[in-house]
Amino acid sequence: MKKLFSAFLFAALIISCQTKVNEPIKVSDQIRLNQVGYYPSSVKEFILADLSGTSFDLADNDEKVVFSGVLVDQGTWKTSGEKVMFGDFTEFNTPGTYHIIVDGKTSSYPFEIKNNIYEPVLHAAIKSYYFQRASMAIEETYGGIYKRAAGHPDDACIYHPSSGKSEGTLNAPGGWYDAGDYGKYIVNASLSVGEMLLLLEQFPDGISDGDLNIPESGNGISDLWDELKYELDWILTMQDDDGGVYFKLTALGFGGFIMPEAYDLDRYIIGKATASTLDFAAVLAQASRLYKEIDPEWSAKALDASVKAWNWAQNNNNIAFKNPEDVSTGQYGDAEFSDDFFWAASELFLATKNDTYKSAMTEFNQTYQHQLADSWMHFVRNVGFHSLLENKDDLDPEMAESLTTGHLTLADEILQKISDHPYHIALDNFVWGSNSDILNQALILCVAHRISGEEKYLIGAEQITDYIFGKNATGYSFMTGFGTKKVIFPHHRPSGADGIADPVPGFILGGPNNDRQDAHEVTYSSEFAAKAFMDVEPSFASNEVCINWNAPAVYVLGYLQQVRK
Repeated sequence: MKKLFSAFLFAALIISCQTKVNEPIKVSDQIRLNQVGYYPSSVKEFILADLSGTSFDLADNDEKVVFSGVLVDQGTWKTSGEKVMFGDFTEFNTPGTYHIIVDGKTSSYPFEIKNNIYEPVLHAAIKSYYFQRASMAIEETYGGIYKRAAGHPDDACIYHPSSGKSEGTLNAPGGWYDAGDYGKYIVNASLSVGEMLLLLEQFPDGISDGDLNIPESGNGISDLWDELKYELDWILTMQDDDGGVYFKLTALGFGGFIMPEAYDLDRYIIGKATASTLDFAAVLAQASRLYKEIDPEWSAKALDASVKAWNWAQNNNNIAFKNPEDVSTGQYGDAEFSDDFFWAASELFLATKNDTYKSAMTEFNQTYQHQLADSWMHFVRNVGFHSLLENKDDLDPEMAESLTTGHLTLADEILQKISDHPYHIALDNFVWGSNSDILNQALILCVAHRISGEEKYLIGAEQITDYIFGKNATGYSFMTGFGTKKVIFPHHRPSGADGIADPVPGFILGGPNNDRQDAHEVTYSSEFAAKAFMDVEPSFASNEVCINWNAPAVYVLGYLQQVRK
C-alpha cells in the first residue's frame, strides 16, 4: 500500500529568510502561481487568495530581492469564494530559481525562469501514453521504476451482441488504456490522436527521435509519431468488414485496482455506431495525409479504411450508442452527428481533394464555437476547423476567410473572459474534465497566434497554462510528477496498484468538478465549484486521468516550447 502523504505538510514549510521583526516566513499555497516556472519572455503572474497584502518581492535562492511590485485587488471570485489579489512580474526575465514573498511574511513555492522550461513536462505528457499501452510490457529500460508486465493481449475479444455479431472473436491488441480503467474507446482515441496530430503537422521536428526513450526510439521517426501510431494501429483493428467501426473494447464492467497482468475479466467488442465510425474516418484520413511521406503503404491503408468508414456512415447516419443493460463501462454517448460528419469530411477532403467531401463540409457546416464539457463529443468540430486553418491554401478564399474570422472572434472572446476574470482564466463552469476544457481554450489561443502572429493570444495561452501548474483555487499542480504541491493519489489503476509512492508522471487530472458524481464515496473539502477537487484515489469525478485530457496539454506545451524556447 502506498505511504500516505498530506498536502497540509506544505503549510509547515519554513524558509530561512526573516521578516523585519525576525519572524520566520511561512510557505503558503495561498500564493497561487505556476510551480513549474516561466520562459524568460513569458507573462508572469500570480494570485494571492484569501490573504491580505499590499506588495510583493521576488527573491532568488540567496534571498536577494530582485524585483518588487504592488498587489492589485481583484475582488471576490464567487466560484471559489476567495478574495483575490493579483501580482505581475512579467518584466523580470533573468533565468534562475525564485519565490514570491508577500509583505515580508508569506512565501510562495519555488519556481524557475529559464529557457525550455516546458520541455520536461511536454516529454512527460507524451510519455504518459507509453505508460498507458495495452498488450505489451513496460520494460525497465524505458519505464524505470514504473516497469510492469504485459496485460490485455486482446487477441481473442468476444463479440457482444451489440456489435451485430454473435459468434467468433476479434484480434484487437495494442492501443492505449483510455483512462484510470483498462477500457479502449474509439471516439476518445480518435479525438486525442487528432489533437496531437495538429502539433505534428505544425512542427514535424518538434519531438525528435529519441526524445522520449520509448521502444521505437532510434528508428529515425519522431517519437511522437511512434506513440500516436501505436494507437492508430489499434484503431484500425476496430473496423468491421462492412466499414462500420465498433465502439469500444472493454469488459462488461470495471475491474478493481489491480495491475494489467492481474486482470481476469473477459474482454468484449461492444457496439457499432455512427460517431465511432465517423471519428475513425476522420483521424485516419488526417493521419494518412501526414504519414504519407514516412510510410506510403500504411498511409494508403489508413485512407482506404477511412473512405470505407465514411461510406458506411452515409448509409447508417443515425445510430447512437448506448450501453447495453449488461455493460457499465464508459458510455461516451452521442446522438448528434453533424459535427462528426464535418470533421470526417474536412479530413477526407484535405487527404483526397475530392469534391464529394468538399460538398459534405458545406452540408454539415458547423457554427464556429467551443462547446464546453464532454470534449470527446463536442471538440471534434474544432479539430476539423484547425486542420482546415492549417491548410487554408487548399480552400476556397471565402471559406478560408470565414474560418479565420470565426477562429479569431472565438479567440478574442476567450481573451475577454481572461481579462475579466479574477484569476485571469476563461473558465467559470467546472464539470467533469474541466482541465480539458481550459486546455482546449489554450489550444484555440495557440492556433489564433499561429494564424495571426499576435502576441496577445500567446499570452492568453500562457495564463491558462499557469492555471494547470498551480495558479488555481486548489493550489495543486494538475500534472502528476510536477510542481511542489503534487497530486499523489490519482484515480489510475496502475498507479494505485504498483506499490510505488509517486504516481506515474505526466498525467493531467480531470480537475474541479462541481457535479461530484463520486460524492457517495468521496467527501469534498469545499462547497465551491472551483475547489471541487480531491486528491484521493476514489475520486473518479475529479482526480482521474484520461487520454483526451492529456492531448490538449501535449499540443499547448509543444506549441509554447516551439515559439518561446
